[in-house]
Amino acid sequence: MGTRIVGTARGNPDDPHSTSGVSFHLFEALARRYELVGRVDVALTPAQRALALAAAFHPRRERWRQRFWRSGVAFELMSRNSRAALARLQPQPDVAVQVHALFQTRGVPYTIEIDTTHRLNREGWPAWSPFSERAVQRWYAHERRAYHGAAHLFARTEPVAASLVEHYGVPAERVTVTGGGAHFDPLPEARPRTREPVVLFVGREWVRKGGEDLLAAFARVRAQLPAARLRIAGPSPGAEQPGVEWLGAVGDRARLAQLYREAAVFCLPSRFEPYGNVLSEAMAFGLPCVATRTLGIPAVVLDGQTGLLVPIARPEPLADALLRLLSDPELADRLGAAGRERVRTELTWDHVAARMAPVLDRFASRD
Repeated sequence: MGTRIVGTARGNPDDPHSTSGVSFHLFEALARRYELVGRVDVALTPAQRALALAAAFHPRRERWRQRFWRSGVAFELMSRNSRAALARLQPQPDVAVQVHALFQTRGVPYTIEIDTTHRLNREGWPAWSPFSERAVQRWYAHERRAYHGAAHLFARTEPVAASLVEHYGVPAERVTVTGGGAHFDPLPEARPRTREPVVLFVGREWVRKGGEDLLAAFARVRAQLPAARLRIAGPSPGAEQPGVEWLGAVGDRARLAQLYREAAVFCLPSRFEPYGNVLSEAMAFGLPCVATRTLGIPAVVLDGQTGLLVPIARPEPLADALLRLLSDPELADRLGAAGRERVRTELTWDHVAARMAPVLDRFASRD
């Protein structure tokens, strides 16, 4: 018999827009390989949510939100929700694949797919860790419980695997680096060759994703290449700047695909980025990428092969990289084609599921 798997996540795993689409696309890939007996959302009930919100209260809204999701109350309640939901499944799964470590799957052996750890968040983007040292140690204890209770951990990138071993004490043999996938099945058609000097940015968290660095860099680009345009999809419109088009939120996938096809370069100058799913999405269209060397991005964009990587928070080298690709269409086409091939051969969720398989196959049913 094959392995019967259940997917567990915080957020609707049947919604491709929930939790950045990771749960949906990962569980779809697992369903193509195994018997997927359920997709469990451990989200808090309204009453549980009210309790967790009260326990995590902070007068500043963003801090309250971060404290809410990383509180012992929310962790315990979502863990209980997983046990109750799994008890109702028929047939019973052999193993669970959990996305992220905001709770602990209970009732069956479980594995966890992880794109970052809180230790890495605290070091790289303190806004995601608005805790006192005492409070953060309490959260680390919850994380360790989830990590050490898991049968295996699937780290998205090497830095995450290293953090699990070095910071959380997980034995190295219980960690596998699996990478991530582009949110397409099948891949979209490659964009047509373009000579229009259009730079595209897609993202909602403007500050963390280096939006101000991009505007400063683009001003330098525009000074040397007056025809250049920058299209910004995601954040609310900001200040007017020559050549900059603020598109706001783009929820329609067909419209977003059109933006990818009309661009010459994709840019994500994040100051902190656990992985950067949007980069693999841009690469799937054949777009060369300019991005920063932060945490997970070098695992997606190979510098000089599928795009160009630059230092964090440095508008000057960012502008130089953009100008290099906008001024050399043949180089841009070559990097874009290599990026699309990399997605096709390595960065799909089916490839992630295949890299998980040696572990998941161990749980195959004996009945």
